[in-house]
Order: sequence, then structure tokens, then C-alpha cells
Amino acid sequence: MRNSPLTEIDPVSEADKILMAAVEEAIDTAVRTAGPELRAVGSRASPHDYFADGVLRHLFLRLCRADPTSNTGGDPETAWKILYAGRIAARHWERESGRPSVGGTKKDRPEDVERDESERRQLALSAEKFALTTVIRALVDHARASDPTIDERLEAVIDARHARLGSATDTDREFTQKAKASLSLLARRPD
Repeated sequence: MRNSPLTEIDPVSEADKILMAAVEEAIDTAVRTAGPELRAVGSRASPHDYFADGVLRHLFLRLCRADPTSNTGGDPETAWKILYAGRIAARHWERESGRPSVGGTKKDRPEDVERDESERRQLALSAEKFALTTVIRALVDHARASDPTIDERLEAVIDARHARLGSATDTDREFTQKAKASLSLLARRPD
């Protein structure tokens, strides 16, 4: 017998619950393992907050595709998207609590006005990139119906460009690698 829609289990929601429980358990384990040492060195943050902050920083770097050991090599566009989403949440919580906007008093400073404009430009570019990626994926997927070798032909264009360079520099090799990664993203088969 099939469950009614109200009793069906949402697999994504269940996966989220499992993930959050695992993160909480990892923080609890870190507190039990290293909490006393953290307290001994006089950390002002509670061990739970300290390790939760560490998880947040690690995940931020991971989402931005940065090296978590050196904090380098991240994608600034992804970082701006995350930070922009955080500002939206903070403003919502300020309105929800009836408190005045903390960010509102800083907007008059030229550097904050420029940052807001930069965020809007980044948001517009991100939206445009998302739309273009969606259209290109649909077109490539449609082209596969009549040309099953399109993926190989597209990658061959990148390889041919690289071959024409002769003795490639590190920059040339990195360009080729990034072009192939972008092609893979744009030509990814639908899930």
C-alpha cells in the first residue's frame, strides 16, 4: 500500500537531517577531544562555537573551491554569492526582530556604496551566467540527439588550440585545463 502524500518521506529532507546530525556529532567529538586544550589556552569562544566556526570556514573555502590550508585559489564569484545571501538573511532577521539595520548606517560610506554596487553587479553576472549555462546545456543536449560525438568534437577544439601553441607555458596549460573544466560544466548531461 502506498503512503499518502502527507506521510511520504522526502529523501532530500531526510538526507539533510542525517547530514546535520553528522556535523553536530563531529563538533561534539571535537569538543570532547580537544575542548579541554582549547579552554586551557584561554579561548574566549565556547568550544562548540569555536569548532562550529571552524566548520563554517572550511565549508566556505570548500564551496568557493579554495585551498583550505592556504586560503588561496578560491572563486570570488561564488564567495560573493554566499556573502550576498548572508547579507540578505541578516537584513531579514533585522526586520523580523524589529531592530534597526546595522548595515544601513554604513551605506553612506563610499566604500560600502561601492561594495553594494559591486554585489549587485556580481548578482547580475551570476544570474546571466546561470541563464547562459542553462541555455547552452539545453542546446548541447539537443545537439546530442543528432550528433552523439559532439562532446568529443567540442573537446577536440580545445585540444587543437592547445596543440597550435607549440611549447605551452604554465598559463597556456592552465587555460586549457580551465577551458576543459568549463566545457565539462556547460556540456554536462542532464541529471
